[in-house]
Amino acid sequence: MKCKKCGAEIPKGYLYCSICGAEVQLVPDYNLLDEDILGGIVQKEAKAGFEKSNNRKKKQAKLNVFIWGAICVVLFIAVFTLFFVFRDLRNRHINTYDYQYQQAEEYFEDENFPDAVLCYKKALELKPNDKQAKKRLLETYLAMKDEKKAVSVLEELVAEDNTDKKSIQKLIELYDKNGEYDKILALRKKIKNSESLELFSEYIVEQPKFNYISGTYQEPLNVTVSAAKQDEIFYTTDGRDPVLYGKAYQGDISIEKEGTTVITAVACNKKGIYSEPVKADYTIRYEPPAMPAVSPSGGTYTEPQMITISVPSNCTAYYTWDGSDPTEGSFRYTGPLEMPQGNQVLSVILVNSTGLKSSIYRVNYIYMP
Repeated sequence: MKCKKCGAEIPKGYLYCSICGAEVQLVPDYNLLDEDILGGIVQKEAKAGFEKSNNRKKKQAKLNVFIWGAICVVLFIAVFTLFFVFRDLRNRHINTYDYQYQQAEEYFEDENFPDAVLCYKKALELKPNDKQAKKRLLETYLAMKDEKKAVSVLEELVAEDNTDKKSIQKLIELYDKNGEYDKILALRKKIKNSESLELFSEYIVEQPKFNYISGTYQEPLNVTVSAAKQDEIFYTTDGRDPVLYGKAYQGDISIEKEGTTVITAVACNKKGIYSEPVKADYTIRYEPPAMPAVSPSGGTYTEPQMITISVPSNCTAYYTWDGSDPTEGSFRYTGPLEMPQGNQVLSVILVNSTGLKSSIYRVNYIYMP
């Protein structure tokens, strides 16, 4: 080893230089060139090692990124799958009649009627003919005072079961409230059950009745029209609709003119509901009275005789004794006639209430006491 101060060789084991007395410093035995070369080699190897280490780190980082990416993808797929599985299970649960009906009941209890309606409707989509859900939907509409939709539900219920008295009665009430009596009468025609028909009693108006039946009459008529329960009566005498064109009945309808008169009448109750119309045809055909019957018959008599003339109730008899034709200005028969003496001719006619005259009846009496 050489002294760093003077460069003299220092024996092995000495701590001080024997020449200059400087303290021995252990200095490796190589020159600067070797040191530079060695340093370069070390630096180069260190750089190579660093780059190698850095490359390993980069590869490891890339591998880590790939691994974490794969883990994230797997986790995402798993979460996505679980989400859809859960949603499908939830939807299956929600899309059941029991769930929707129960939700509707809860909404109704909380007076959340719009949502209750939605759930009842969904329940009915799943179970269309469920009467219970329909009736609860009806109650919801009534609670909302939506009578139009309530009527629609009631019409469905009655169409499905025309023995459902409660639904029929409620439907009648709503029709009545809106003055839709024509719908009440139309509904009645669909009902066959006798107990349900009783619900319509106050809406059924009996037809009026005539005191004369349709037919041909030979005398004037005074037609009387009557109705039950003091219902008002409207009528026409020309065949037209009495509801549209009728006049109020206030007394007998007189028919005197020859020909046919058609009377059409309806009754109307206090609710303004009309009965079915009733019609009668009256034909007046006046005919002259038959020739009068006179007793006794003609001939010769020696004993006093009383002569009688048979006069129908709607006729008046007129007579003469001089052979002339009797008229309404001649003698009026009021009772039996005493047969006059001698050869006499009795002439008699009948005149009915319409002014028509019978043929003249002539009879010859010879009374010789």
